[in-house]
Amino acid sequence: MTCAERGTLVRRAKSALWGVAVGDAFGKMTEGYWPPEVVLRYGGRLRGFRPPVPASPDRDGVWGLAEVTDDTRFTVLVAESIVACGSVNEEDLTRRIVAHPIKGWPGWEEFCQAIRNGQRLHRTGSGAPTRVPPIGILVPSDQIERLVEEVYRCCRASHDSRCSIAAACAIAAGYSAVIDEKDKDAALQCCLEAARLGEKHGAEDYLPSVPRWIEWLQRMCPKGGVAPKERPNPGFSAWEGVPSALYLFRTHDSAASAIIEATNWGGDADSIASMAGGLLATRYPNSLPSEWKTAVEERNHLPLDRLADALVDLRLKAMTNG
Repeated sequence: MTCAERGTLVRRAKSALWGVAVGDAFGKMTEGYWPPEVVLRYGGRLRGFRPPVPASPDRDGVWGLAEVTDDTRFTVLVAESIVACGSVNEEDLTRRIVAHPIKGWPGWEEFCQAIRNGQRLHRTGSGAPTRVPPIGILVPSDQIERLVEEVYRCCRASHDSRCSIAAACAIAAGYSAVIDEKDKDAALQCCLEAARLGEKHGAEDYLPSVPRWIEWLQRMCPKGGVAPKERPNPGFSAWEGVPSALYLFRTHDSAASAIIEATNWGGDADSIASMAGGLLATRYPNSLPSEWKTAVEERNHLPLDRLADALVDLRLKAMTNG
C-alpha cells in the first residue's frame, strides 16, 4: 500500500471518530425530546451548538456546550483497548470500564455489580452500536465473520441481547464498508450480512429484528430514490436507533445535514446523530463542519486522531496477514 492510500484510510478513520463525537455532542441537546418540544425549548430548529437543556433532571448534573456523552467515551475506551491489545480483549475492556463512572451512562453501577457476580447484562439500548466504530476501522469489510466475533466480545458483558448485538454488528460493518470506500448500497448490504450473523448471538429479547429493518430500508430507499415519508422511530432501543441512523445514512449525503435532522427528531438523538454522523463523515469527510469539530475538540480534548492512526495500522496489518 502506498503512502497516499494509507493517508486516505487514515483520513476516513479520523473523520469517523470525529463524526461520532460531533454527532453525540450535537444530539445531546435534544435527547429525550419530542420534535415540537425542541422548537419550544430552543426557539426553533437547532442548526448549531447551544448549551444543552436536559428534557428532564439529569442525574449527572450540568452538561456543557459541545460536551460528549457516554457514547463517545465508550468509543474512546474501546479504541484505546484495541490499540493496547491488538484486537478486542474483553478482560482489558472491562477493567477500563469499571475503573471509574462514565458520565451519561446510567448502567455503570449495575455493570460493576454484574461483573463482581460473574454475570452479563442484557441491556437492549443503543449503547452497544454506538461504541463499535473502532471495530469497523480495525476489521476490513471482507472479514465480516471476524468483525462479528470482535463486536460480540466487545459488547456482550453489558448488552448480551439479540437486538443489541445484531445492531452493533450492523453499525461496525457499515464503518468497515465505508472505510473501504464501498458505496451506500454495498455498505447497507454489509450491514445486513453482519446483522444476520450477529442475531445468532445474545439472549433472546423478543424485540423486532434489526436485519428486517435493514431489508425495509433497502426496499424503501432505493439508490437514487426519494426518501420515503415513513421513517423508523428514533427510540432508545437498539432496534429503533440503528435503523434510524442507517435511514439517515441512506438518505443524506452530508454528515452535517444528518446530524441536524437527528437532533431535531429528539428521542435518542445523541446516539442516532453519533452513528449517522460518524458513518456519513467517513463517507464524505468534507461534510463535517470544521467549526463543530473545533468546538468538540476544545471542550473534550479527545485523542481521536492518534487512535484513528493506530487503528488503521492494525487494519493494514490484518490485511497483510490476510
